Amino acid sequence: MPVGKVVYGTVPSDEKSPEPITHPAPKGLGLRHLQTLLLFVCLVLGFTTRAQLSVLMVAMIKSSQQGSYNLTSNGMDVNGTNITDNTVDGSRVQAIGDWNVYRTYEWDKATQEIILFSFFVGYTSMQIPMGWLAQKVGGKIPIMIALAVSGILSILTPWIPLIGGWMGVTVCRLIQGMTQAAFYPSLHTILARWTPLSERGRLTAYTYTGSQIGTIIAFQVSGLLAGSPVLGWPSSFWVFGILSLVVCGLFGWLGAATPHEHPKITTEELVYILEGGNADVVPKKRKTPWREILKSPSVWGIVITQSGSSVVYLLVLTEIPLYMKNILGVDIKRNGLYSSLPYLAMYLMSVGFGNLSDFLRNRNIMSLVNIRRAANTTGTVVSGIFLLAFSFMSSTLPAVILLIVSLGMHSGIHAGFVVNIIDLAPNFAGSIMSLSNMLGSLTTLLIPVVVSNIVTDVTNPQQWQIVFIICVGYKFITNALFVIFASADVQPWNFYGEVEHDSEDKEMNLIEEKSVKEKEMNQAN
Repeated sequence: MPVGKVVYGTVPSDEKSPEPITHPAPKGLGLRHLQTLLLFVCLVLGFTTRAQLSVLMVAMIKSSQQGSYNLTSNGMDVNGTNITDNTVDGSRVQAIGDWNVYRTYEWDKATQEIILFSFFVGYTSMQIPMGWLAQKVGGKIPIMIALAVSGILSILTPWIPLIGGWMGVTVCRLIQGMTQAAFYPSLHTILARWTPLSERGRLTAYTYTGSQIGTIIAFQVSGLLAGSPVLGWPSSFWVFGILSLVVCGLFGWLGAATPHEHPKITTEELVYILEGGNADVVPKKRKTPWREILKSPSVWGIVITQSGSSVVYLLVLTEIPLYMKNILGVDIKRNGLYSSLPYLAMYLMSVGFGNLSDFLRNRNIMSLVNIRRAANTTGTVVSGIFLLAFSFMSSTLPAVILLIVSLGMHSGIHAGFVVNIIDLAPNFAGSIMSLSNMLGSLTTLLIPVVVSNIVTDVTNPQQWQIVFIICVGYKFITNALFVIFASADVQPWNFYGEVEHDSEDKEMNLIEEKSVKEKEMNQAN
């Protein structure tokens, strides 16, 4: 087919995914499981370096400038971690010299918000470019860049405000956000090539639970380190920065963008992955068919439902602590258990949803598209119902239980629209994820506007209930559109596009070469 003349009517016969898999799954754990573990660890470190500053800001700011933050000699309130006893004495820290990394800073609340917000500006602005990069060079290199840059800047962060002040820290966080924009598009690009359809739900869920575990670790460990009179707040930046560099090296050594690039993969596992997926296991430099992507109702169903999901999730993250403190009389930031349990519930339920989705698909109990619809509806509608019930509770314990259940159910999206991106177009999963993630992130900017205009009295439960009804209602509508337009069929444009160079025989040649090498090695032994 001449370049420039592309037809998207049907899947080309020589590139259709095979009928039922003829090769069983290799016994035991394989390299696809190792890649899942590596991606999980990468995401954990990405979220620790992302979340730690919101925790450490408490210890970095002089007590007179903290506003809603609280730092005392008896206890440190660290965004979800209450440090009592062994804490930093505020007056003693403030007496440290101007060029000592352990000093504190006189940044007002507005400055603190600018610093924290700068990460998300960089993160949102670079989604599309990072999706393009992941598709062009594979997902491995962008993830390594994100880990390396975030790690180095994290290590340098305690010195940056000494030289550049709060603007230096803002630029640092902006760059970290720009590089970390690579994570989700790159994860999707790699998962599309490493996960056979029969294992796609659970392997994707296992990977994405790294965000919850990373957040829990950041909240707890950063708070403990900041509260140590010996280590202090800079040690958290150093610990997670060094770990990011270690994981970067580990991923460079053991990770691979595609199965064929890994020198240790067996012929058996390679064939199993090839037969169970629809992505280019051997890279083919396809140009992204943006016109067809933007014309696809199924893609827009994903984009819209991610918008609704992101809005409610950010509402919980940013406004629930204020709501619980003023309506229920519980300072959730003072209780590490309260702050961690929702994320732990999300982790456990995400694993459960992933395994259940694969079980239902592999046993032919439900069609794949209905599995995606059901999982996404659980993660949006069912989760939203529990959140609405939470907003009408006046007792603390029932409210906390409903909140935990709501966030646990929210993880159903990992077996819903998140993995559905790979179902539709494995070859362009990174590009679609970058589009969806960018628009979802932009929508969340409306949350502060909605809350500030409706909640004029933070102690008025009726005003808060209006906010919850609006946000959850929006989530319901976006899920309805996803259910209507959802598809689990590989789209024709997944295989077409302007192919610069393509060899249909590469995959078979690769398998034959791999088989010959294994026989030679066995004979040599």
